[in-house]
Amino acid sequence: MYDVHWDIETGGILLKDTRNEGIRGEVRPVFYEELEILGFREQWRYLRADEPYLWAVGGRKYFYRGELVAEAIGGGLYSRPEIKYYQTGLELRPVDIPAMLAKNGQVLEGMVQQAIKFIYNTYRRYRKRVDITAVAFSGGKDSLVMLDLVQRALAPDEFVVVFGDTTMEIKATYEAVDKARRRWPHLNFYSARSSKDARTLWREMGPPSRIHRWCCAVHKSAPTLLLLRELAQKPAVRALIFDGVRHEESASRAGYLAVTDGGKHRMQTNASPIIDWNAGEVYLYLFSRRLMLNRAYRYGIMRVGCAVCPSASLWKEMVSSCVYEKDMESFIDALRQYAVSAGVPPGQIDQYLQEGGWKGRAGGRFLEAGGNRVIEKWEGEKVRYTLRRPEEDWQAWARAFGPLVLTGEDRGYIEREDGLYPYRIARLNSSVVVDLGRIRPADRFLISKLRAVAAKAAYCRHCRACEVECPTGALDTRDKVTIDDEKCIACGQCLHLRGKVCLAAKSLVVSGGDGMAMNANKASLHSYQTFGMRKEWLAEFLRSPGTWVENNSLGNRQFEAMVMWLKHAEIIGGDRKSGWKLTVFGERLRSLGADSSLTWAAVWTNLARNSTPVQWYVSNIPWLTSATKKELVDKVGEQYTLSASTRENSMTALAALLAKTPLGNELGLGVDTSPGRRAGGPLYKRGWAEPHPVAVLYSLYRYAERVGRYELTVGELYGQAPEGPYTLFGIDREKLKLILQGWSSRGTGWIKTDLVRDLDNIFLDRSRLACEVLRLE
Repeated sequence: MYDVHWDIETGGILLKDTRNEGIRGEVRPVFYEELEILGFREQWRYLRADEPYLWAVGGRKYFYRGELVAEAIGGGLYSRPEIKYYQTGLELRPVDIPAMLAKNGQVLEGMVQQAIKFIYNTYRRYRKRVDITAVAFSGGKDSLVMLDLVQRALAPDEFVVVFGDTTMEIKATYEAVDKARRRWPHLNFYSARSSKDARTLWREMGPPSRIHRWCCAVHKSAPTLLLLRELAQKPAVRALIFDGVRHEESASRAGYLAVTDGGKHRMQTNASPIIDWNAGEVYLYLFSRRLMLNRAYRYGIMRVGCAVCPSASLWKEMVSSCVYEKDMESFIDALRQYAVSAGVPPGQIDQYLQEGGWKGRAGGRFLEAGGNRVIEKWEGEKVRYTLRRPEEDWQAWARAFGPLVLTGEDRGYIEREDGLYPYRIARLNSSVVVDLGRIRPADRFLISKLRAVAAKAAYCRHCRACEVECPTGALDTRDKVTIDDEKCIACGQCLHLRGKVCLAAKSLVVSGGDGMAMNANKASLHSYQTFGMRKEWLAEFLRSPGTWVENNSLGNRQFEAMVMWLKHAEIIGGDRKSGWKLTVFGERLRSLGADSSLTWAAVWTNLARNSTPVQWYVSNIPWLTSATKKELVDKVGEQYTLSASTRENSMTALAALLAKTPLGNELGLGVDTSPGRRAGGPLYKRGWAEPHPVAVLYSLYRYAERVGRYELTVGELYGQAPEGPYTLFGIDREKLKLILQGWSSRGTGWIKTDLVRDLDNIFLDRSRLACEVLRLE
């Protein structure tokens, strides 16, 4: 709410209403414990005082009485940072906390009274609309301030305190929770914990990642709401929850409102009284109230959280590995096992973990429980779902779609207001086949529900996240899925968790949305009749796309191959019957022309999505390696169990695409190392040395559209991302950051970045389409 300035006299900070003239960046106090683990005693002298000695800005720059005196550079899970000293031989004096508080007293008191008033008024406004009021307590500094403010504003019997125990917490957090209970013995404290511990669910659902953050819903939101149901003694609970969310914490939270109805759960209202506070104000309040501080902050951790987290910064991992190694141990072991399954060489596993390679996990390819378990096949108005090794009975989940009327063993019909849908089940060894009739392929709403039922039956791990979505209490998923027909209103809320059919399915599937392998014939490998697209072919098409079909220079087989290349590049749409039509993307390429590197970069981006040989090449041939066509044919056989001739035809077309377009040499995606040879030499996957900025942005938007998220990280792009600037073009991390920062600095709104303080966040505009990016050229 106020700018933070240095107070040289006290060694502390001073709040002023100066409007962006204060310290730029988040500030935190630095205690002797942090100085000890980083080796500052070699250069400075200090005692083991309770008070802080310095302040850090951005987590890594150390200020002593207003002057930058040191900076930590680098560091991570298995490496300590390098300390760059700007002053040596310092004899540190601790911050004079009483004097600092005295100077900030009036300003701080005004903020506190405003927050208390907000809490009181919000509670009064919502108390008759909700069944229960709670304070979300994590053991961190923000939730500690939040709890103290709420207990000052409300009576003890007007709210409960809920600690969300993820079973992944560090010991300092459990200690902080115990201290809070002793500090406020008159408050009603509860712990909410999932029925399955984190280690079990890591094994069953795979390690959480930045893409699949199932852990928050499973270990925090769902247990809390289930606990509140018990406390309120209601099958579904409307809750007002006070939390310590602050705008300063991240760019994604910068747009949060102070009160949000249905933001996290449709029957939950979140109120954030300190949402405008900065970290300096939080610490001043903690000091002023003499509240115990989670000890992790004294070691330099900026945000307390799980021992191992996909969103953790390198700095947090460095500190945690120094202080809380035992708390991390079992989870690090699980990540090591995952790395082995992912094919990481034993000597490179530490580096893989240090760089956070696991944080970009996009699917279950390398997980024991991973893979596609649902195959959908249509025949007229009949659909067949084949469930491979399903975890639950399909009929149990089908009751969420509508009541079942049994007409025999494993047969019957689903009864809904819009009709009766007969089904028959066949059990074949480890698979279950469900045939349904009277399903119109055009009824997308109906089909989405049936697909959800199939995915849930195939993947359900009883995480209970969908159970809290049920408004009547009809669903029970603790040990075995049961739905009470008398209570169930077939609303379908449990079938869609804010766009995710099933958290386990989303985490374990290899391809296809929500656990669905929509095409059972995924083993096909496009051959393009051995012809690769050529630059002159595309130039000819772009000159006159309207008459190209009737007037082109290609032979019959070349024509058929080119049509497939154009469709897979998304330049044309439609089919032979209705006629091929130029797409919006194709229209943009007409103005760019076949000589533009941007044209070919955009084409490659689309081909990587739709062309199986290009997709395979992108995913399986590492950067800075060479491969002959024979080596490509042999290697593609490891994934596609097809005849040698089929594989050779496909790789011949791929090699020709690279050799006869700018993709190979100019973009460095397959440089011919022996251009004089008739058959061409080994292809060297060098990477794009001078990437076009618009091509980079286009690939980011395409990737965002694929994963359904517009908040990305640089780290995930260099993990196992199936697309993106690195996967597609081999762009160096630092070069990519420069390009991203260049885009962000233009202020056009297409992209915003947060690439400082160990953060690598990318924010795209959800309202814009990838094809619109090409207009920026």
